[in-house]
Amino acid sequence: MMRAMALAAFSLVSLQALQPFFVPASYRSGSLPTQPPQVAGGGDVLLEVKVGLDGKVIQASTLRDTPPFTELLVEAIRLWRFAPAEQEGRAVESAVLVAGLFRPPTLMGPTAGEPRRDVGTATEEIPIPYSAATPNYPPAALTDAVVLVEALVQSDGTVKQARPVRSVAGFDDAATKAAIQWKFRPARREGRPVDSLAYIVFGFRQPVTPTIAPTEPN
Repeated sequence: MMRAMALAAFSLVSLQALQPFFVPASYRSGSLPTQPPQVAGGGDVLLEVKVGLDGKVIQASTLRDTPPFTELLVEAIRLWRFAPAEQEGRAVESAVLVAGLFRPPTLMGPTAGEPRRDVGTATEEIPIPYSAATPNYPPAALTDAVVLVEALVQSDGTVKQARPVRSVAGFDDAATKAAIQWKFRPARREGRPVDSLAYIVFGFRQPVTPTIAPTEPN
């Protein structure tokens, strides 16, 4: 807990030092969706989330849709709370990227499930991933899990640091290692690239392997 708090403070101090005129909204609280066990596939979701002066979510616009994960993620973030963005020391409305990447419950081969669809266009205010690494399922893990990672996206689109803000023991390392590998079109303010925060929900399903029926001898 102390380490996570220290990393959070470092993230905000880094942003304030680099761009003191604007500090983005940062996650404070809120539950995560549960991966439905009946869904055989995985999926990814991109949302542009509008955050108000009081830190409450005003609106969530879908940019990339994979049913049923989109609906589950939108429902969860409606009750999220943020520290509001600040412009020159005053609270302002802002937009935040929330991404969801949900692993399928298979180790290899094709899976069932709905295909993803790009259904919206983001504003320049948020970073948008163009390369998203999928985390490995931890070999010692024996359950499903959902982890929320905060990523500090630099003005060149790379992730400077990542930390779990909703943690699950045994899964945090895989989630943060994947987030560090993501590449983004950076956020822009007043026409120039800026550092920003992005929030990535990683869903892990315990892998299953297909059962191969024994063959009858000739």
